[in-house]
Amino acid sequence: MLSELHVRQFALIDDVQLELGDGMTVFSGETGAGKSMLVDALGAAFGARASSDWVRHGADKAEVSVVLQNIQANVRNLLAEHDIEGDGELVLRRVIRADGSSRAWINGSPVAARLLQDIGRLLLDMHGQHEHQSLMRAEFQRQLLDARIPDKQKQAVVVAWQQWQKTRKALDSLLSERQRGVREEAWMREEHKRLAALELQAGLVDKLQQKIEAGRHFAQIQTAVAGALETLEDGEGDLRGKIAACARELESVAAFHPQISAATDYLAQVDVLLGETSPSLRSVLDGGFDAEALQADETHLMDLHEAMRRNETDEEGLSTLFAELEDKLNHLDTGAWDEEARREAFKTATEGFCTQAKALSQARNKAGRKLITELRGFLDKLALGGMQLRIDVVAQTEDDATWSMHGFDETVFMAASNPGEPFRELTAVASGGEMSRLVLALKGCGAMASAPQIAIFDEVDAGIGGETAWCVGELLAEMGRVRQVLVISHLPQVATCAKRQIHIYKEQRDGRTVSGLKPLDDTARLKEIARMLGDAGDESLAHAEQMLARGAACVETNRVETNRAEANPAKVS
Repeated sequence: MLSELHVRQFALIDDVQLELGDGMTVFSGETGAGKSMLVDALGAAFGARASSDWVRHGADKAEVSVVLQNIQANVRNLLAEHDIEGDGELVLRRVIRADGSSRAWINGSPVAARLLQDIGRLLLDMHGQHEHQSLMRAEFQRQLLDARIPDKQKQAVVVAWQQWQKTRKALDSLLSERQRGVREEAWMREEHKRLAALELQAGLVDKLQQKIEAGRHFAQIQTAVAGALETLEDGEGDLRGKIAACARELESVAAFHPQISAATDYLAQVDVLLGETSPSLRSVLDGGFDAEALQADETHLMDLHEAMRRNETDEEGLSTLFAELEDKLNHLDTGAWDEEARREAFKTATEGFCTQAKALSQARNKAGRKLITELRGFLDKLALGGMQLRIDVVAQTEDDATWSMHGFDETVFMAASNPGEPFRELTAVASGGEMSRLVLALKGCGAMASAPQIAIFDEVDAGIGGETAWCVGELLAEMGRVRQVLVISHLPQVATCAKRQIHIYKEQRDGRTVSGLKPLDDTARLKEIARMLGDAGDESLAHAEQMLARGAACVETNRVETNRAEANPAKVS
């Protein structure tokens, strides 16, 4: 609820501070007194685009602040997202400078004006200012119908849509991955084939290098090995024979000295090692030179270094790359099976969503026809008898880009000014006053239960009078039972139905024109109603007194109904 309004240096307003209450409050005053400035000031507080025209002539800035009480949960959640405390009182403040720039605060914390707009969309419904009018938004028109549909049916659409989204993302991800893979597949297969031919293994470079060195020095190796074998084994002076003779000489005295015993052990070990050495060298000597093998090893090593250069990695990195390529190619080879399964899951989810969305579409059509029937009686009372309405619920079955958790419908309120005229979108046909009265008609048949908690009506009584004006006033007062309703009106019938009345006036002060706001007590209100009737004579005063009595009865009825609703909330729809 909007509990306080403070406006300084705003257009013709010098400095006004106003306390407001629940129910319906009416603002009245002579033409040109500044009623539209009040609407602009409230718009500024809720983030409307700043204008330098708002700043009072001669001032460097204008300032508007509002205090809100009993903040609803969705607003508290929004504030929490921006780390702003808002459980109790909420203060919105906007400063507009003469150059058109502005700054905004919430509970003393600087914020972007966009956040004020977001709060305004949740809390405020300004009728007569088209950019704020809920009824002109397609989303709100859909909500009017959905409020008449069981939650279970709407939730079924949400679940089906979530499953459809999940399967679509899974399929899109696979197709995207495969598309990238297809573009790279030729390279991957060629590189995998090259790496496979290298027969990669740990230490392959060192092994190849050793084999190549042995091949290149084959002649040197053969000469050295032959000489070594001759020294070890050939002729009378072979090395093994001399070591064996040495060992025999020492064995006869080994028992007499420990060091001689150790020496004979060493000689025995040498003989064993020499025995292993000769066969190893002989196998080298017996091997022939293989020029083709040497060339193959050199080519293998060259290809290995080329692969490392080409892939900008080392020997270990090549092995890792080979394993990765093998895995990706296997995935591509089996991707067709995965795609088939995901396409089938997506198809099933699409059919499931369409089934639920179609049922919701049918329910909306039914709810729309019933709502139009219920509206007819209220439209007649509100001087909108000539207006023809229909609600088009168009299922966008072919355009899945428009599908959402709310189904696939495009909901549009259509209107014709008079019977026989072509139907066009409501926003193109209805004037501000007609739109405001249509809101009252929707409220009258219970279709506005989810509307914002603060409603401001500026053009609601344009072009009406008599009993129609009384009907408008009574419906506004009834709306005030569950919402805070602020009405700018020039009709006494509407004004007398309000719980309180505030007079907007204009006066000359120090050679300047100033607009002000003044709450009216009973006496002042009687005079204001008489003025709204045309003059302040005795006859007008008597008529005003009768009208106030009728309006008071309306206020009292709403008070009783409100108390009953608070005492028995379960019985109130």
